[in-house]
Amino acid sequence: MKKSQLFALSCLAFIGGIILSQLIQLPWDNFYNFVAAISLLILIVTLWIKKNFGLTVPILFGTVFLLLGIWRFGLSQPIIDKNHIANYHNQTIKLTGRVVDEPDIRLTRRKLTIGRIKAEGIGFLKGRILVNAPNYPEYNYGDLLQVKCELTAGGIIEDFDYGKFLNAKNIYAVCHQPENILLINNNLTISQEIRQRILAVKYKYKQIVDHAVPYPQSEILASLVLGLRRGIPENILNNFRQTGLSHIIAVSGLNVSIITLLLMNGFIAIGFRRRYAFAAATISLIIFLIMIGFQASSIRAGIMGFAALLAMQVGRLKNGINLLLLAAFILLLINPKLLLGDVGFQLSFLAMLGIMYLGQPIEKFLERIRVPKFFEIRSSLMMTLSAQAMVLPLIVYYFGNLSVIAPVANALILPLLPLITISGFGLGIVGFIILPLAHFIGYIIAILIGWIMMVTSLGARLPYGSFNLEKIDFVWIALIYILIGWSIRLLKTKKFS
Repeated sequence: MKKSQLFALSCLAFIGGIILSQLIQLPWDNFYNFVAAISLLILIVTLWIKKNFGLTVPILFGTVFLLLGIWRFGLSQPIIDKNHIANYHNQTIKLTGRVVDEPDIRLTRRKLTIGRIKAEGIGFLKGRILVNAPNYPEYNYGDLLQVKCELTAGGIIEDFDYGKFLNAKNIYAVCHQPENILLINNNLTISQEIRQRILAVKYKYKQIVDHAVPYPQSEILASLVLGLRRGIPENILNNFRQTGLSHIIAVSGLNVSIITLLLMNGFIAIGFRRRYAFAAATISLIIFLIMIGFQASSIRAGIMGFAALLAMQVGRLKNGINLLLLAAFILLLINPKLLLGDVGFQLSFLAMLGIMYLGQPIEKFLERIRVPKFFEIRSSLMMTLSAQAMVLPLIVYYFGNLSVIAPVANALILPLLPLITISGFGLGIVGFIILPLAHFIGYIIAILIGWIMMVTSLGARLPYGSFNLEKIDFVWIALIYILIGWSIRLLKTKKFS
């Protein structure tokens, strides 16, 4: 077995161990599992030194990383005792804690992630709390708050496991109706001050967008480049959902990965050499992460996007599976709960798989129907369609909406995203220097986003353009992905022409 294949096998076994741990209550102690993995690893090294390979080493490698995946997931599970916040569900407690993440600001309320918690009469507690606070007075990142509230578990919301989603972020309790919120102080550490200043730049940028771009295009632009979607009207959000385009106005791995690749294509299209296009796209990705304030979800998406960029830069996007697996391995090593608890992680991983394995046959189809190569139109369209084809079953499973017109809507809209994103970055930079000039850029962006709004509006009104489905059993989704994998294998062996 080649080293690259052995690496892929190890990563997949590690991922398999995490899945196995979540699906089955394993009978053995996590410590003994770790000891077994290390013992097998020593055996592998011994066999490697003696050059006694065969099938023994791959089997042992797979077993080791399977056990390590089980061990890592077990290590991530909290011990629910008197020192953990989850132990106080359905109880009202008075606590002091700091806002440890950027507030999720909605129209009427803001969601605050509270960490470093000290409960009155109890002491310091592990885990975080999500507090639904009013928008006024404003509470922001870094504030030290005192609050009294009843704690509840995340629970299930319309078949969505909200608790598992929150647990992936180390949030183990929710406070829906806080009482007596009191700002104690906002003294910050150096790292917190740096992040707060980044967030201040972000909100200043939002003010520039509001001045330079008319509403509601300004809100869509803010969602695209800042991850702020609180001001988008509900009817427009519904249009995006009906046309299968919600992913472009969400800070998700799917969105970031696709836009990052499209940016590189865009730089190549305007004449950049590949290595300079890679550098420009990487810088754009970093700027994007800074603008949205280094949220945990966006950093994960950025890592996946950079892995895809790196594969594309060396000209091996179709064979970049090991880079993708490495990115997934690193992210899951840090937080194994992402695998089944974070939909964005799953979508970004599948999107990249779609580009790598479905990209070539879709590009050949686009060539047959004479889609032009000018300005990288064909390549960009290939990426968007192949990513969408791979994530569609999972989107239907989680959100219950099957958009028949999604492929057409994506084809009409996604090629514009690099131009809108680059222009959006430029708008912010120019706006900080010469605000009137930003208005000119803003009008151009408004026209482009106006096209997106028109496509989503017309698509949402088409009869039978989308269907709301009942909850589908995951067995059917698994069978669909098995069928997709089988089809990819047939395409790879050229049994289809």
